[in-house]
Amino acid sequence: MHILGFDCYGHDAAAAIVRDGDMLGLVEEERFLRKKHVADFPLHSINWCCDIAGIKPSELDHIVYYWDPKLARMERAWYLLRNFPKSLGLLKSRGDKEKLMRRLPQTLNEQLGLTGKTKIHFAQHHLCHAASSFLTSKFDEAAIMTIDAAGEWDCTWLGRGKGLDMTCLKTQHFPNSIGLVYGAVTEFVGFRFASGEGKVMGLAPYGDPQRYIDIFRDIIKTKPNGEYEVDLSYFTYQYLGRPNWFSQKFYDRLGPPREQGDGDLSQHYMDVTAAVQLRTEEIGLHMARWLRETTGLNKVCLAGGVCLNSVMNGRILLEGVFDEVVVQPAANDAGTALGACYWLWNTVMRQPRTYVFDHAYFGPTIEEASIESTISQMISPDKEVGYEKVDDPSALAAKMLSEGKIIGWIQDRMEMGPRALGNRSILADPRTSEMKDLVNARVKFREGFRPFAPSVLEDKTGEWFVSNYPSPYMILVYDVLPDKKALIPAVTHVDGTGRVQSVSKQHNPKYYRLIEEFEKITGVPVVLNTSFNIRGQPIVHEPDQAIECFLTTGMDALFLGNHVLTKKTESAAKEMSEEQLVAAHASAAAKDNEGP
Repeated sequence: MHILGFDCYGHDAAAAIVRDGDMLGLVEEERFLRKKHVADFPLHSINWCCDIAGIKPSELDHIVYYWDPKLARMERAWYLLRNFPKSLGLLKSRGDKEKLMRRLPQTLNEQLGLTGKTKIHFAQHHLCHAASSFLTSKFDEAAIMTIDAAGEWDCTWLGRGKGLDMTCLKTQHFPNSIGLVYGAVTEFVGFRFASGEGKVMGLAPYGDPQRYIDIFRDIIKTKPNGEYEVDLSYFTYQYLGRPNWFSQKFYDRLGPPREQGDGDLSQHYMDVTAAVQLRTEEIGLHMARWLRETTGLNKVCLAGGVCLNSVMNGRILLEGVFDEVVVQPAANDAGTALGACYWLWNTVMRQPRTYVFDHAYFGPTIEEASIESTISQMISPDKEVGYEKVDDPSALAAKMLSEGKIIGWIQDRMEMGPRALGNRSILADPRTSEMKDLVNARVKFREGFRPFAPSVLEDKTGEWFVSNYPSPYMILVYDVLPDKKALIPAVTHVDGTGRVQSVSKQHNPKYYRLIEEFEKITGVPVVLNTSFNIRGQPIVHEPDQAIECFLTTGMDALFLGNHVLTKKTESAAKEMSEEQLVAAHASAAAKDNEGP
């Protein structure tokens, strides 16, 4: 039996496919369309899922959508009526999304050529988030917490999972949404909602949260029983929708918004991000503590876009709120495609839970023939690029990294989720602080405050960070041990932390071996890892995209499987001209400002 789950018309459209309870694949539509966070109907992703299953779309047994349009309409209608006429602006802000959702069965029939064999289901949004984390976990029983901007109407879902079932204990409804507040502040400091929240998290350690934390504790108040309440006098999104976020009261207390783009980031805006980040952590901990006390369980499964906030997640673990924390790597809406499948298979169909999600490498692979063909077409003698095929790319890559080279590393199947985990990565030596600035400015073409993740051998994690708890998805932040900070400055953030990826030999032997070889040469079992893309673009998908990125950035080498391309320069990043840098930064900023 084949079940396809998908999401669209919000952001981060994706599709996933499951056969008889076994996960076959998940991919985001942005990888095909080359537009970050794209919301379009994910035709390319659906077709790819069917291809890897060896079936036609018309042969699917079930299709599950990540949203219940009927429930959403009922909840919205009640809210609009209660707040009429102020709420008319919110109705208009939805644009064509409601129409697109209403005609979704027709769209599926038209786009996929369904014949009547396939049953179409609509699942509640937060149940899909919850299922993506709990039903694929190793736990028979666990607490569940999902947090995002908004589902049909819920913004937070707290509950427990046991066996095949997930029971809701408490929800928070629109407009009381920590996700919307964080997204609003993302726009206030000059970034994009549903796109730039990671920038806010990375910028926050440069600020002083105490300057504005009292304001944000006034904006978001904690209540008994794990609840919180947003003071809506600071906002207008509850009536006008985005991008009409704020009331004059917000501006009176925090000043005017920063212009979007590459303008100066003053200390004021850094302090604002620090305060909203701290308050988000406090709210997350508040809900998690209530959930632990209420359920009596010591394990928690997290999902939803806010649970991409790895600092908050790390505190839930490190402060002992729960002993075990599982976070879905595609915790954003893309992961609901996975959750939709297992909600139907386990909870609705009552099939036993036989599958445990233990790695994230479920995307497309790059075929050998495609690599060779693309290289022959794109690389000519006048490109000043060397090419060879090697038997041991891991060892060669480790040697290059130890010599200060910056490399692109593409192997096997693409990771699911927004963070590269060693199969679609740009890698560098973490041992010099200069490397962070080089990669940001001359490879990624992005803001200098953005941190990089340390990929560490799983069995060495506790020797370099304060916890040895596995963090395979780069979704938990740990402090770097005091005696190790000076050894890996390029991946130690300004506050002494790292967004850790612990690398498993079982699940990624090539990447594990690369880091292992790097340790033999340098004594350091850690490499700098960032996603293989430049600012404003999705992670590379096809060989031509990888080669184009390699040729136009400061990367020194590109590994495509066993194929290695090298630039005939001492240091490609350092030798880029100022004209090249200015043009690249301008192009990246323009792409970045397009938004989702």
